Amino acid sequence: MDQKVEFNPIKKLLTREELDAYDPESESWQKQFTRRYSHHSELMGVLNNVEDVDNTVYKKFAVAITPYMAKLMDKDDPNCPIRLQYMPSHHEQTVPGFATSLDQLGEEGDTIPGTSVVHRYPRRVLFLVSNTCATLCRFCTRKRMVSQPDGSVAKDEIEASIDYIASNPEIEDVLLSGGDPLTFTDERLDYILGEIRRRAPHVRFLRMGSRMVVQLPTRVTPELCAVLEKHRVQMINIHIGHPKEITPLLRQRVKMIQKAGIMMGLQTVCLKGVNDDVMVMRDLFMQTIEMGVRPYYVYSTDMVEGAAHFIVPHHRMIELYEGLRGWISGPAVPTFVVDGLGGLGKLPIIPTYVREEELPDGSGTTVKCRNYKGMTIDMPGLGHNFSLPTRSN
Repeated sequence: MDQKVEFNPIKKLLTREELDAYDPESESWQKQFTRRYSHHSELMGVLNNVEDVDNTVYKKFAVAITPYMAKLMDKDDPNCPIRLQYMPSHHEQTVPGFATSLDQLGEEGDTIPGTSVVHRYPRRVLFLVSNTCATLCRFCTRKRMVSQPDGSVAKDEIEASIDYIASNPEIEDVLLSGGDPLTFTDERLDYILGEIRRRAPHVRFLRMGSRMVVQLPTRVTPELCAVLEKHRVQMINIHIGHPKEITPLLRQRVKMIQKAGIMMGLQTVCLKGVNDDVMVMRDLFMQTIEMGVRPYYVYSTDMVEGAAHFIVPHHRMIELYEGLRGWISGPAVPTFVVDGLGGLGKLPIIPTYVREEELPDGSGTTVKCRNYKGMTIDMPGLGHNFSLPTRSN
C-alpha cells in the first residue's frame, strides 16, 4: 500500500515524488499560491535538464510557477512548450538591435492620472486592478508592473479608477486586467465589481482577462462564480498557449464559469517553439471551441525586454492563419493581431484573399478571389459601380 504524503500548507514541493503525489484539488487555491516556485533552483529536484540561468535574469523579471503548472511540464525535455513559457532562460538577456521599452504599447500615455485606467478607445477602457499573477509568463507585456514591488495598484488608485468610470457615461465597456484580477479574494472582487455596477450603470459590458484560470484552475470555485454572476460579469477571456494546458481539471472549472452564464473567450500569444505550428494551433483552437471557449485573438509577441527569442516573423503568422481558415471550424479561427508600438492599438494580420485589379485593356477593374485551397476566380462584377436605371413616371 502506498504511503500517504502529508503536505505542510507553505511547504514547497522540491522532489519529484512530492510533486507527482500532489493533488491540486486537495487544498485551497490560496495554499497552492504559497507553494509557488520562485527560483529555477527549486525545480532542479523536480525536473531534469533545468537551465542554471544567471541571477541577473531575476533583476529584470521575477519567476513564479504554481505546482499545478510544474506538473504539466515534461520531466526531461527542456523544450517542453509549458517549460518554455514559464522557465527563465539565458535568451532573456538583452539582444543587440532589438528595440524594447518598459511600456512598448504606450499604455502609460493613455492612463488617466491618479488612476489605473487606460482610456485609449472612445467607449471602452482597460482597468488594471492588480500587479500579481499566479504564474509569470516569460513574454509578459507588462513586466514594468507585474509582480514588481513598486508597480502595485494602490487602493486609492482603484477608488479613483471607479470614480473615473462612474463620471464618464460614454464608457460602455470595462475590461479588468492586470496582473490578474482573480488573484484578489472573492470579497475584494465582490467590492470592486459591485462598485462599478452601482456607480456606473452606463457600463453595458463588464469583462475580465485571466491567465489564472489556466495556471491554477482551482481558483474557480462556486463562491467565485456566485460573485461573477451577482455582478453580471458577461465575459472572461482566458489565455492558453498550448494544448498541453487543457486538462480535465481546466475543463471542469471552465464549465463552472459557463454555468454562471458567462461567455468565455480565448487569447493566445504566437510564440516561437511553443505554438508556431499549424497542427498545434488547429488542435488548440478546436479543443477550446469544443469546450465552449471561443478563440478571440492570437497576438504577435510584443517587443518587450527578454522576449526576442519568442517572436514569430510576420510572414510566418500569415502562414499560420492560412493553415487555419478553411481547415478548421469557422468559429474556431481567431483574429491574428499585432499590438502597435506606442499605443497604435490592435491591428489585424490578414492574408489577401480578395483584391481588386485593373483589367489589362484598361476598361475597368476586376476582383480576384482566392480560397483556402489556393483556387482562384475573377469576379469582374464586383469591380463595377453599377447605377440603377432611373424610373420614368
